[in-house]
Amino acid sequence: MYLFINPVGRKSYQSEKNIIKLVNNLDTDIRFRFIPFLNLNTVTNVLSEHNLPLNNLDIRNKTFNNIYQASLDYKAALFQGKKHGRSFLLNLQNEVFNSNREYSNKVVHDIITSIGLDSEMFESDRHSKFTIESFKRDQQMAAEMNVTMHSTMVLYNLANIDFGVSLTDCSSYDMLEELCLGKLNDEIMLCKNSKVHKGSITSLHTL
Repeated sequence: MYLFINPVGRKSYQSEKNIIKLVNNLDTDIRFRFIPFLNLNTVTNVLSEHNLPLNNLDIRNKTFNNIYQASLDYKAALFQGKKHGRSFLLNLQNEVFNSNREYSNKVVHDIITSIGLDSEMFESDRHSKFTIESFKRDQQMAAEMNVTMHSTMVLYNLANIDFGVSLTDCSSYDMLEELCLGKLNDEIMLCKNSKVHKGSITSLHTL
């Protein structure tokens, strides 16, 4: 299971919490990854979500740069272990959305101190060529999976489904649970087999 996220995005934050809840609640073994994703369309979507002007170049550039650097920060935290990476991501989003702190170096350093990351290693990794190349590979993966927006989830190895499935709206926990339990298999096959009617769940797609 892959969830392509904006590390400082509210929709992504809610989607991540839904997936973590799903993994904890289901008996089946679910492996998942949160993958940072960024392109010009996602920046436009973020501006629209926050009712910010789409034609203000300064705001657009700041938004792009914040998402980009937050993505590299998340990658740098992941290099110190998946649990540390996930903890960094969720703490960052908690600071931004629940404590109303704007993304900044101060916020980042407060978080890495509180969760016990190696600050010297983190500071080196967040600007390293290796981290940037890793982020670029994430974007290539997103392109291969036809991902165009936050927060898109891509799943493989669903029961009785021998192809990939993507969901472009992960705001509903119940829908995620039904998907993983095979209760949407008929809907998935309808999407796969029909070029005209894509089923009643417009956010559900096949790969």
